[in-house]
Amino acid sequence: MVLKKKKVTIRDVARQAGVSYQTVSRVLNENESVAEDTRERVLRAMQALDFVPNRIAQMLTTNRSHTLELITVGVSHAGRFASSIRNMVLAAKDSGYDLLVTMADIDELGTALENAAARLVDGVVMYAPSLHISDEQMLAMCNGMPLVRRDYVPGSRLAWVGFDQVYATRMAVEYLIALGHRQIAAIPPSLDLINGHWRYTTWKETLQKHGLEPGPMCEAKYTYRSGYEAMQQIIATGAPFTAVLAGSDTMAIGAMRALRENGLRIPDDVSVLGFDNAEVSAFVEPPLTTIDFDFSQQDAMAVRYLVEILHDPEMKLHQRILLPDLVVRESTRHLDADTRDKPFRA
Repeated sequence: MVLKKKKVTIRDVARQAGVSYQTVSRVLNENESVAEDTRERVLRAMQALDFVPNRIAQMLTTNRSHTLELITVGVSHAGRFASSIRNMVLAAKDSGYDLLVTMADIDELGTALENAAARLVDGVVMYAPSLHISDEQMLAMCNGMPLVRRDYVPGSRLAWVGFDQVYATRMAVEYLIALGHRQIAAIPPSLDLINGHWRYTTWKETLQKHGLEPGPMCEAKYTYRSGYEAMQQIIATGAPFTAVLAGSDTMAIGAMRALRENGLRIPDDVSVLGFDNAEVSAFVEPPLTTIDFDFSQQDAMAVRYLVEILHDPEMKLHQRILLPDLVVRESTRHLDADTRDKPFRA
C-alpha cells in the first residue's frame, strides 16, 4: 500500500521558519509589513518543505486571484495572433499572473465580461479590432473590473495600447510620394475594422493634402486570397496606378501574385508596400517594403499596463500610443520622370 504524503500546512512552515503562522500568511498575501529578513526565512522554509499555497484561501483573504483574462472579440482571422497570445501569456507570467483566453462575438461581450468577473479574475485585456463602443458603455459592462484594450482607439479616454494607424499610414503614403508616385492604389483592411477605417481615411486625406487624387481602392480581409482578389478588381477598373498600399503583408503578397499574373513587374511597373513586417515579408521575391509593427511590444505592454493598474487602483487611465518604423526593401522604387508620366493602365 502506498502511503499518501501528508500535506504541508502554513503551521508547518511557521515552525520551520521560527515565526507565527500569521507571519507566514502575511508573506503569502504579500503584506509589506513583514521585515525582509523574515520574509526570506519564510520563503526558504516553504521551499525546503515543498509547500504549495492554498490558492482558494488566498483569493478569499486578498480578493486577488493572480489571474488575468484575455478576451478576443470578433476576431475571425487569427493569423499572427497565435504569437500574440503567447506573448501575453509570457508577459503575465513574468508579472506573477496566469492568463486565461476567451473568444467571443461582439454580441457576447457582455456575457464574456460577466463570466470573467464570476471567475474572480483580477483584470481583463481585450482585443476587439471591430468593436465601436462608447466609454460609458464599456465602463458599465466592466462594472468596476480593470480592463485594458489592445487596440488603437483614438476616440476613447479609457486604458488602451495601440500603434498609431494615422501616423503609420501617413508615413507609408508620403514615402511613396517621395519616390515620385502620383497614382497610388490602396487595398485597406475591411472598413468596419478600426484599423481599416483609419488606413483608408488617412490614405485618402494624405494624397489630397499633397494635391493628388486617390487612386483605385478595394478593401479586403487579412488573407493572401483576399489581397489577390482585391488587386484583380483594381486592375479590372482600368484606372492608372504606379504603386499600391496594401493593409497587411499577407494582403500585399496576394496582390503581388495578381500583378504578376497580369504581366506586371515589381517594382519596375508597380511598387508594393505592406503593413506588419511579418517574417515572410523579408523572404518573398522581391522582399517587401513594409511598416514595422512590433506586436510583441504591444502585447507585453498591454498586459503590463493592466498589472500596473491592479497595483495602483488610483492610477489615472491614459493611452499608450506606439509609433512604427518603415522597413525599406526591394518591392518599391523611385520613379523617373518618364515612368511617372506614363503610369500603368489595365
